[in-house]
Amino acid sequence: MTIEIACNNLTAAMNAWQGGANRIELFENLNEGGTTPSFGLIKKVKEKIPLPIYVMIRPRGGHFVYDEDEFEIMRSDINTCRVLGVDGIVFGALTKDGNVDIEFCRKLLVESWKNKPATFHRAFDRTVDMHKAMDDIISLGFERVLTSGGYQTVDEGKDVIKSLQEKYGSQIKIMPGSGVTAQNAKSILEYCGVDEIHSTCKANFKEEHITYNAAFSDSYPVSDLEMIKELVNNLNQ
Repeated sequence: MTIEIACNNLTAAMNAWQGGANRIELFENLNEGGTTPSFGLIKKVKEKIPLPIYVMIRPRGGHFVYDEDEFEIMRSDINTCRVLGVDGIVFGALTKDGNVDIEFCRKLLVESWKNKPATFHRAFDRTVDMHKAMDDIISLGFERVLTSGGYQTVDEGKDVIKSLQEKYGSQIKIMPGSGVTAQNAKSILEYCGVDEIHSTCKANFKEEHITYNAAFSDSYPVSDLEMIKELVNNLNQ
């Protein structure tokens, strides 16, 4: 069983490690669904945390149809990940008609990343034909797909995830994510028949001693240590 925690800053990543996670997905801009983290954040996380680090490659929020300039940005970010010794990357790209952009992904995965470990993220949930998309993703060489089954949450999409696992689980890792909590993680794993799960364990954090302007909220989302510990503990029971 592998527990991946999605982390949007150093504090979150430290909490994931100390809480018992097996792998970290690192990104920034949680409110936009995640974008590529900075060079400095990747470097510091790699220096301090001895877990596999998978970095999101996404130049902006919004849809997953990218132009040539965005391709160059993503390729540069992947090259940065190679320099920093990142363990894996997380990305996905679609065509305007809702299929996997095979050539776009191939250039990044094969030519830039040299077929090292990679996760196809929840762009998969936006595809018009999940079975065609899965066949394409497998043929490209991704090692896993992160999915909520085409729904907002894994609870809504668990039947789809289960069917994907039954059909494709021998060829690629199927990892449920979106709405995974300490309370539902074990039941999702068992129902879907998977051995990996993805959670943010998000809570708002505020430094209580910082009070220089009470008119503004300085809280920010962090993967919460106690929530991670509860998740890990429940899955290990």
